[in-house]
Amino acid sequence: MDKQLTLLKQARQSHGWSQEQAIVRIETLGRRMGIPLPTRTSLRTLLSAFENDHRNVPEQYRPIFCELYRATDAELGLQHASKALILPISPDPPARQIERPTPEIIAYLTNVRIEHAKADALLGPRYLIPTVQSQMPLIEQLCQSARRSEREAILSIAARYAEFCGWLYQDSGRTEHAIFWTEQALDYAHELGEANLIAYILHRKSNIVTEAGSPGHGLGLASAALKTAKSLPPRIRAVSLRQQARAHALLSEPSEFKLAIDQALESASAEDSEGYDNPARYCTPSYVIMEAGISWVELGKPDIAANVFYDSLRSWPEGTQTRDRGICLARLATVLAMQGDADKACRAGLEASAIAHSTGSARIRSQLKVMYNHLKPLAATDSAIQELEHQFADSALSRGYGVPDPNPDHRG
Repeated sequence: MDKQLTLLKQARQSHGWSQEQAIVRIETLGRRMGIPLPTRTSLRTLLSAFENDHRNVPEQYRPIFCELYRATDAELGLQHASKALILPISPDPPARQIERPTPEIIAYLTNVRIEHAKADALLGPRYLIPTVQSQMPLIEQLCQSARRSEREAILSIAARYAEFCGWLYQDSGRTEHAIFWTEQALDYAHELGEANLIAYILHRKSNIVTEAGSPGHGLGLASAALKTAKSLPPRIRAVSLRQQARAHALLSEPSEFKLAIDQALESASAEDSEGYDNPARYCTPSYVIMEAGISWVELGKPDIAANVFYDSLRSWPEGTQTRDRGICLARLATVLAMQGDADKACRAGLEASAIAHSTGSARIRSQLKVMYNHLKPLAATDSAIQELEHQFADSALSRGYGVPDPNPDHRG
């Protein structure tokens, strides 16, 4: 029996659903995710064909099945199809090829990536994407030419550069590019056979698809990350559990959220001997608590969230993690807007919008759009909100928030 038939049909049967019950859920997800679907009669025919291996699931429908069954493509046996992506053109490598990755080249690429990561925390993705991506042709060439012990070192660098490139695209709001580079990173990590790195990159892909509106798929990927090895380093386990908790919150599963976030805190508090080489070294207890704040909002506990964000901002180290501070401010502004405190929401929102403008972080802009939607009904009578509108427009962010441009003839 074909693998796709077995896995896709078994996924439905494991939920105890008839085909008709699955179709109703598919239609609901299609509307929520903005994916056009055929009529119910056609869907019945298609689902039967998919489950009996008469047709492959088209790429545009795969996110629905991943979300429906909270599983990955691989767990459902869905075939991967290459998707045309228009990526920025990288410079052609020189005619004379570098023969192999010498220790000096390995050290250079490692040190440059570390400096890029430091710059990202301060500057955001706007200035870094062209620089980081321009180094990928060299790295890919070195992967092809490397042999024996050199190969492990350059594959590790390739996986980390590709994952970092995916992160930069995610923060700039280009989801398809983020997934493309994250899957490239996953390929390198699988070739390397490094379970800890595979787990971390699976967690990163989970974060991308969850932010893009598919928490069920994200939950499947986070769960896959936790299953990668019997014993993951504490912080990689913590960051994967934190991502699992985020998906549970978006799926309105408070008990599962609380269990996962408590486990994440426990793992983040454990001693971790991985050192600077650990890609999840940032996942401290304070990071887990701050990231859980926005989930408390979705679970209807804005008061808890407000305390979390205020505590985080009070203890924020001066001049560090600028972009993340902007995200924290935008989340606090959202909570304050929900609580009806327009003045404080606008003050936090203005500070966050300045950081969004300087860093190019679409994640800050997206959160501020949520905040503004809460304040919009008061805009006609509240001068602080009117000032916020003008500030957004002046900083060329108005289209991202859906804020009316005070000068209709202006073109950015």
